[in-house]
This record gives sequence, C-alpha cells and structure tokens, in this order.
Amino acid sequence: MKKLMMLAAMLAVALLAASPALAQDEPAVVADAKAKEAKAGGAKAEAECKDGVITAQAGGVVAKAPCAPPPPPPPPKAAPPPPPPPGAAPPPPPGPAPAAQAQLPKTGGAGTASLFALGAGALLVAGGLVARRFLR
Repeated sequence: MKKLMMLAAMLAVALLAASPALAQDEPAVVADAKAKEAKAGGAKAEAECKDGVITAQAGGVVAKAPCAPPPPPPPPKAAPPPPPPPGAAPPPPPGPAPAAQAQLPKTGGAGTASLFALGAGALLVAGGLVARRFLR
C-alpha cells in the first residue's frame, strides 16, 4: 500500500510538472526565409524593409521600426604596387616581437556568498540524511 501511494504521488507530481505543456494549443509557427516573414498563432512579423519600415503585429498591437537600406558595395581594390627592380636591396627585417605578458588578469574567484550557500546546502542534505536514519 505504501509503494502504491508513493507511485501515485510521483505520478501526480509528473502531471503537475507537465501540465503547462499539455495545456498549450498546437502552435502554428511558419517562417519563410525567402518571403522574409514569420507567423506564430496570431502574431506576424515581416523582416523586409518596405518603405523604410519593418512591421510586426501581435493581436491588436502593431510595432513599427525604421530600417536603413543596405550599404553600397565596397569600391574595387587598387592594383598592387609594381615589384622592385632587380638588384635592389631587400627590405629590412621586421623588429622584435612584443614580449608576452607573464601574468593573466584576475578573474575574481569564488566569493564568500557562494561558498556560504554551498555549505548551507551541504548541511541541509546531511541533516536530511541523519533525520532519515533516526526515523528508521
């Protein structure tokens, strides 16, 4: 009987935890990358910049945000400089590399509050185990 009650309690807790997911309707989410549009339930969003405005609508609320046109393409690169004439001296070697830092920056480490919370949790678990042992 005791095991049956425990099983019923576990089943009730599992159903309680799963109830928000069970209560939802089937969400009809549609996202189209080519049309730059997404729909979920009654909400609708368009990512295309029409007339300089992006529009999103959910229920009776409409949100509009300004958008800028795409930037122009970068100008073509200039032609590389001509090679040096033969017999010219090679360029000087680069200077020495900068020295690596010997010490890493401080990360902050563990604070006293987190250590205190960890100790309190350990004491709660240990106390529960001791209480369980006494009740047996």
